[in-house]
Amino acid sequence: TTKMFNVGFDLTAFSNRFTATFDYYVKKTSDMLVAANWSALAGDATKPNINIGDMQNKGVDLSLGWRDKIGKVSFNINGNVSTYKNKVIKLGSSDIFNSTRLARVNITTEGQPIGMFYGFKVEGIYKSESEVTSFTNDNGQTVLPYAVTDAAKLNPKDWVGRYKIKDVNNDGKINTADRTIIGNPHPDFTGGLNLSASWNGFDLGTYLYFSVGNDLFRHYMYYTYYGALQSNYSKDRRDNSWSPSNPNGKYPLWATTSGEGTEAANESNSMYVQDGSYLRMQTLTFGYTIPKKLLSKIKFESIRLYGQISNVFTITGYDGLDPEVRSDDGYGNSTDYNKGIDYGAYGMPRQFIFGLHVQF
Repeated sequence: TTKMFNVGFDLTAFSNRFTATFDYYVKKTSDMLVAANWSALAGDATKPNINIGDMQNKGVDLSLGWRDKIGKVSFNINGNVSTYKNKVIKLGSSDIFNSTRLARVNITTEGQPIGMFYGFKVEGIYKSESEVTSFTNDNGQTVLPYAVTDAAKLNPKDWVGRYKIKDVNNDGKINTADRTIIGNPHPDFTGGLNLSASWNGFDLGTYLYFSVGNDLFRHYMYYTYYGALQSNYSKDRRDNSWSPSNPNGKYPLWATTSGEGTEAANESNSMYVQDGSYLRMQTLTFGYTIPKKLLSKIKFESIRLYGQISNVFTITGYDGLDPEVRSDDGYGNSTDYNKGIDYGAYGMPRQFIFGLHVQF
């Protein structure tokens, strides 16, 4: 069941040169199908889906445009920006997790947006044995390293060069109870900008779009940064790993799983998460239309020659191949539960197109 509230306006002013469109909406979806919360006594039977989930989306869409002419130059400017807030109101069951080769990469839980990134929060590298034994939580309590349950069995030397994990529940130990939300795949804002101008038969146009505030989960790091699969390592992993000669390295000891730790190689953690904001110029087009007085002799209505570049540039701080990540599990299956996971797909190619448009 979906209930929608929407209010907005359309505005045209200054002899149709200025246009504006504004929309505010609230959309509530009730009785969504989610897995039932069964007791472990039910065994391994598949949980049935039942209608007990509620979710809400609130958002704003704004578009502005201006078209004008200065002398022989005509131009158009059109921009739009959108923002939304997603919130799971009720699941009526246990939290919903999405797993890849890593367990529980995304979490859908009441009070949060759908598909938040989930895992351990990395707080640095143990650079010495004294750091291993003196690492504390927010309460000032000494924290044992990941999966160590007995201080008497701790050998600090084995942990130098491995990740420090935040003790989220402040119990002095690092275990599955310390997994937490580590990122948000939903953007704060998205939008686009169309610009065009013409003069004496020449025309120039471009389209740019952007996304701001969304995080991405760099799942490709599982294959090229850590040793679980014993794959080839990336240059970044080689050059920025901790070692006694590189004490400011941000990645763990460059070694196999036994050296870097299963907390790095086999657990979802905050080092996978990075801001995915970007600005991209998608197209840039330049054209020339031959004057009609020259075409009258050859019986053509119009002839336009043009050149276009697609994927002109992208401005981003994201380290992956392309910040415009498709939301699927690497096998073509796309849901909101796995939004923002980057498996390292090929980036968008740059194309150069030349054309001739003829109208009889």
